[in-house]
Amino acid sequence: MLVALVTLPDQFRTALKNIDVVVEDFPPMDVLKRTGVVNGYGLLGLYQGVPLRDRGPHYSGTLPDKISVFKVPLESSVDTVDELMPLVQHVVLHELGHYFGLSDEEMRESRGDLH
Repeated sequence: MLVALVTLPDQFRTALKNIDVVVEDFPPMDVLKRTGVVNGYGLLGLYQGVPLRDRGPHYSGTLPDKISVFKVPLESSVDTVDELMPLVQHVVLHELGHYFGLSDEEMRESRGDLH
């Protein structure tokens, strides 16, 4: 997962402010209910927070935004270890798109590989 962040272009990496990236085994049940995902294997990653473009001048003193990547669903989505890192990079990049304020539709339109 760290590789996914280190390989970001400098302009994106330096723009990351007040965000944590964590690895969890499965999405918590409340997250599944909120997102409408039926089982934990259907969610590979999740961004939770205030997108960068929505933060106003009074945004301060808040807990960090959070990108979660879900280990077991990710590992279950690939056949080989060699396929895992590209998938993790894809998921982290997708969730960072949400951090920067992009919707799923905007990411699909701009780069088909973000979703």
